[in-house]
Amino acid sequence: MKKWLAEPPSEGEEPKSKTQVVAEVPEQTNKKNTFLQNVGMQIVQPRPNTQDVAAQLEREKMENAELLSIVNNQRKQLEKADQARIRMEEMSKRCPDLEAKVDLLLGANPPS
Repeated sequence: MKKWLAEPPSEGEEPKSKTQVVAEVPEQTNKKNTFLQNVGMQIVQPRPNTQDVAAQLEREKMENAELLSIVNNQRKQLEKADQARIRMEEMSKRCPDLEAKVDLLLGANPPS
């Protein structure tokens, strides 16, 4: 810690205070140390790079587009299945009438 305090600041930067150095030590030595947070000091987390955020946004848009495509395909399949079910119900309703007419034409069962 003394070594970090003794380091000269980079151009355009002010010298680091003891508090800033103390906050950076756990960050550099152990990422899971929560002592400073528990005593009320706030550790500054690095902000994500704008390129990283843009890349993540682009990935999420692509994933959303893929999911939307899958949902649309499943919706079309469901509509086709519903149409097929409706046709089968209509055919099952017509079937007894057709069988009765065929039987009448063939003379197997006289009408009652």
